[in-house]
Amino acid sequence: MKTNKGRAYTVAFCSLMAALGAVLMLTGGLIPVMTYCSPLLAGVLLIPVLREFGKKWAWLVWLVTALLSMILSADKEAALFYLFLGYYPILKQSFDKVKPKPLALVLKLLFFTAAVGAMYALIYYVLRLDVGLEELEELGKLAGAAFYVMLVVCMLIYDYALGNLAILYEYRLRPRLMKMK
Repeated sequence: MKTNKGRAYTVAFCSLMAALGAVLMLTGGLIPVMTYCSPLLAGVLLIPVLREFGKKWAWLVWLVTALLSMILSADKEAALFYLFLGYYPILKQSFDKVKPKPLALVLKLLFFTAAVGAMYALIYYVLRLDVGLEELEELGKLAGAAFYVMLVVCMLIYDYALGNLAILYEYRLRPRLMKMK
């Protein structure tokens, strides 16, 4: 633990973040556009956990949220998206330490490509879920490539936003939360 807070506070805070993440993941089944948004928003909840309690607790919150999402969510694609990419905020610190910056970007893109490829391979070949891949096949390889490019652009925007959200948490939200404690 990074701070001097008690174990009960740590467990309560992390449980709250996991529960909020699971609720966000449930919106993926209610609002169609949330299939890709809810995993990214749930991942943002790892920022305070990571800052306050470290990687071990952040990994635990990710795991609990992923398991709850897999069990409770009607949108299995969103749950798998979180399972395969929801832990990115934890890894971002390691990627950002890589120098030079273009190498860090290449590593992030390789990670993203591998995670998305593994996720869709699992969805399509193992689970045989209908997640719109048939429509992409009908439109041709160009549509699949365009879909992937849009996912990469979203991931790059998400990476940039995570950095800014971490700064926002550190300098705006954290001082207010510490006053409330």
